[in-house]
Amino acid sequence: MSNSNSVGLSAAGVRFANGGRESLDRSQAPLGSVKSFATLLAGVAAALAAACCAFQPKPLEEASEKRPLLRLRAPDLSAPLVEVLPPAGSRPDDSLKAAVFARINSDRAAAGLLPVEWDGGAARVADAFCAQQVREATRGHFLMDGIPPYARTSFAGVFGAQSENSVSWESNRESFSESITRLALIGHEDMMAETPPGDGHRRTILDPEATHVGVGYAVARGRFQMAQEFLTRTLERLSILRRESPRPILRFDGKPLPNWRLEFVTIARESPPAPLTREEATARTNYSYPRPGIAYTPEANRQIRVSGTDTQGKIRVVRSRDFTFDFAPDRPGLYTFVFYTAIRVSEPARPGASATIWVE
Repeated sequence: MSNSNSVGLSAAGVRFANGGRESLDRSQAPLGSVKSFATLLAGVAAALAAACCAFQPKPLEEASEKRPLLRLRAPDLSAPLVEVLPPAGSRPDDSLKAAVFARINSDRAAAGLLPVEWDGGAARVADAFCAQQVREATRGHFLMDGIPPYARTSFAGVFGAQSENSVSWESNRESFSESITRLALIGHEDMMAETPPGDGHRRTILDPEATHVGVGYAVARGRFQMAQEFLTRTLERLSILRRESPRPILRFDGKPLPNWRLEFVTIARESPPAPLTREEATARTNYSYPRPGIAYTPEANRQIRVSGTDTQGKIRVVRSRDFTFDFAPDRPGLYTFVFYTAIRVSEPARPGASATIWVE
């Protein structure tokens, strides 16, 4: 890798569709919305393939002269938060989830793609999300707490690079004439039937870089919600712990999968989540990862410069491929870390993990 190596930054957002009374409402945020942030220039076209619409950048703000008293609100780091790669060959123990999981991999096989592995952690996040949607009578990607989907996943200790498909059915009766498994499969089939350029859900299902998926659902009071949480995972493990200090100093430790290497980590800051009304939550029909303002690279490879960021050689990497770095937030907000990995130096680095912290 020469001294002239530079990583270009671009980004993309998502779209939303909905229906009527006893109707299907589908919302989606493709993994391309995070994958396209910082790919090598030679691979930009491939990374943008999953994008749906234009992205609105959210640059880091200038630091204030006086450092405020900060505290970590989420995730809970009273003990280190550690995630390891889910075991290969796992299967859902729920018939609806099993049916949707099988259909996802059937559709991927028909498109000539590798299957995705079942992700129990992502499924638990999806279950909790759908149950809260039913309680709030909201739909789409946001709950009334205003937390973005990628942060919601990370706060639960699930660190894959995330994208989400969401399906909503509503009835003016207490129950549906169709079984909920049939409703879930109809929702999936409807997403697969999309045609360009409005085929964002389909492209998320057929994302060649997706490695895992978790499916969750909830049904009550004439509402059925289902979420498909697609993840790209190229880390064997990732942990976050809080170092002893009067102010928050976080340590990230991890290790890529065999044959993979960590190229860099981007860090983006956005405003803290604000509570939403039911109408506001439902009206938020798209989301995207925020645009980064900082990038950390391995200490031994300071030639890399990530375009549009303050690139710093802060990551310590050892021969076993283990890596570690510290981060000290200087103001309130959501901070999102995207871990870019590659197999070979000649290949573009792509997201293989994501983590978000909330500081206030």
